[in-house]
Parts: sequence; C-alpha cells; structure tokens
Amino acid sequence: MKQNPDSYLLYEANKFITYNIRIKLVMTAPINVTALKKAAQIAIKRFPYYAKEIKLHADGSIDLIENPRPLTVAPATSAHTRLGAAEVNFHLCSIEYEGDTIYFNMYHGLCGGCGVMFWIKSTLYHYVQEAFGVTPEKGNIKTADTPFAPGETDYPDPDKLPNDPPVGTVKKDFCYIPAADYARQILKTPFKDCRYFELELQTKDFMKYARSNDGSPNSILSSLMFRALCKVTSPSVAKAIRGNILCNYRADVGCPETYHDLIRLLSVYYPRELETRDIEYLSTITRSMMYLQMQPEFSVESFRATYRSKSGIDTVKGLAKKKLYATSHSSFTKPPVGSFLISYVGKEDWAGLEDYIARIHCITDGHLMVEVNTLRDKFYLTFMEMNPDHKFYDAFCEAMREVGIEYREFGGFDRNLAYTVLPKKSS
Repeated sequence: MKQNPDSYLLYEANKFITYNIRIKLVMTAPINVTALKKAAQIAIKRFPYYAKEIKLHADGSIDLIENPRPLTVAPATSAHTRLGAAEVNFHLCSIEYEGDTIYFNMYHGLCGGCGVMFWIKSTLYHYVQEAFGVTPEKGNIKTADTPFAPGETDYPDPDKLPNDPPVGTVKKDFCYIPAADYARQILKTPFKDCRYFELELQTKDFMKYARSNDGSPNSILSSLMFRALCKVTSPSVAKAIRGNILCNYRADVGCPETYHDLIRLLSVYYPRELETRDIEYLSTITRSMMYLQMQPEFSVESFRATYRSKSGIDTVKGLAKKKLYATSHSSFTKPPVGSFLISYVGKEDWAGLEDYIARIHCITDGHLMVEVNTLRDKFYLTFMEMNPDHKFYDAFCEAMREVGIEYREFGGFDRNLAYTVLPKKSS
C-alpha cells in the first residue's frame, strides 16, 4: 500500500456515490453561530489527520495532503455539500447549522462512526465553552490541548498480525436482496430523493426488554428487522434473509485507539421458516452467530483481504482504470451481501456535553439500514430507506409495537448527504 490508507475509498467516488457520514445533533438551545465558527477552527487544529485536501497526481493516483484553510461553517441548505470542492475550502469535512441543529459532514474514508466522534465531541466542547461561558466535564474528549494518544493514528501492519485461522465458517448462501429498490434509484437521480426516519427509545425500557429476551441491542434490532422484512416480502421471493451487523475490529488488529475506519460485518442468516419464532429465539440465534464471528482471527482475515484489495489499486495505471478496479473490487459488493444492516458499535461518552444535546442521529448511504446512537438515557435510531412509500420502515415500527417496545417518532427527512468530488485536473 503506497498511499495514505484514507485515500483509497476516493477511487470509488463520483457524483452520485455518497460514501460520507452526516451526524445530526439537535441541541437544547438555538445555535450561536459566532461561537460555532470559532469552536470549529479551534477543534480542527487538534485533528491534522482530518484537515486534508485531495491531490490528484498525473499518474492517476490520489493523495491526501495538509489543508491549512479554515474549516467551512455554513447554513444548511437543500443542496448537497460537495466535500473536496472550493465551497468548503477543499476540505473533506464541513459543518452546517440550522435553528437548533448542527450537521457534521465527513468523507467516510477518513474515518468511521468511532473516529468521527473525536472531532465532533471536541468541536462541541469548545462550542459550549464559547457559547455559554462554561467549561463542561471533559471525560475522554480530545480538546485542543489534549496531546495525541498512543496509537491514535496507527494503522495495522498485515505482516505483524498472527496467521491463526478462525474456527467455523460464515454461511454465504443466497438471501433476499431488494434489487428492484436499488435499480429504481439508479434509473433516477441516485440517492437524491432518499429519506431517513428518526426514532427515540428509552434506554432503561429497551435494555430491560433485550435482557429478558436473551438479547443485546444489536441482536434485538436485527431480529426485529428480520420480522419487518418478512411482513413486506413474499416467502417465494425472500426465501432467506441476511442481517449484517457492524463490528468495530480496531482492537483485534492491535489499534484500539486509532481514528482509522476499521470495521467489518457480522452476518446472520435467517431461513424464512424462522418467521414464526418469537424474538427470544431469533435473538439467541443472532447472538450465537455474532459470537462465532467475533473471533479476532476473522478480523485479521478481513483486514488482510481489504489491504490486498486496496493495494491492488497501486498496480493499475491511470485514474480511469484505477477507479474501475476500485469499484469492481469494492468491499461494499463482497459477499456475504446482506438484506439489511444494523450499525451500532457501543455507547459514546459525552461527559458534560450531555446537558446541551437533545438528540443525535447518524445519516449515511444505505438502504434498509439502522444507525444507532446513544445519549445518557436514550437510544436514537436512524432508519434509512429508498422507497418513497417507506413500507419497510412502517413494518419495522409495527414489529416493535407487536412486542411492546415503545418509541417516539420525529418524522421523515431528506438525507441531503454530501458528495465527495475529485479535482478536475492533476497537480
């Protein structure tokens, strides 16, 4: 691998692919724009690995170089922010605001949901200082004066990882894929008109339900999604359904504190005949499959495969050919492809910032995907669906009601995900 590992996902970027993260934070008070702009500049200096711009070389290779320009803080609009473009000072992250809400945009190659929180929590910490004149409890938040933690920028060395094979295999049989939904979006303007839906669950009640059904948040949500898809699909079409559950494997490859995006998927295969089983049974099946695949050996195997795939880009000459190689070898298309995805990698420590945050939601690219965030006493679910009739979302809510899980809805919203754009010319 010749380049900064954060740059390789850019070979898959074009106008309609939105491999980006958009974190929505609804605050308890209207946004103080002056304070937010000042806090943004203070915080970004702490994270030089995020303050990057794209450099396109004459041989077609893409690099990330230091970007000393101010970070863009602008009013939110209905337009798609173009990360890497002049309107955001060529940065790969930006901030928007509207009323009581702050949106943080980040190119996904720089980090995942864990890494992006380094930057967001730091920005919010300095924002609270500037807007309210107080110093909140810091906890593990990385502020402007926090030195780099050991391993914060580490990236695994495949040659130094063990070679022990995992025990067991992952079932890769056929499962239902909502192919028609994806096709409709490709024929339209892809992802532009997609919606997401926000749900709030009480942590105490949800965790009580999970424990009483041999479950964790991930296993319960996956089981509910399986039930939801059964409600909407025909058994002759969806003979089996696969749930993919996000797994943060940084610790498994020796980089527990890194900002880099080191994630893989745990795959749970549900034959359709499980449709009539109760949630406790489904959750038990789900957890057993999760435990099997949480072996560190699977993480090492996954990392090595990803590393080899990305390194292959270096062997191809010319940007067009590199992009074609990257797209055809994308990890997003590698089996086992799932029917749906649950993305929750654990509770974040917001320390003294909790008193200033009303809700948090993670908005991403995806279909039949549930992003999960938490605050002190709430779970916040963000449900992504392409269909304008949001039939899968309605079925998911129905599945929760059937088992007595109470929730609060905040409606559907346009995603307005950022695009990442490449320079038009090499330099």
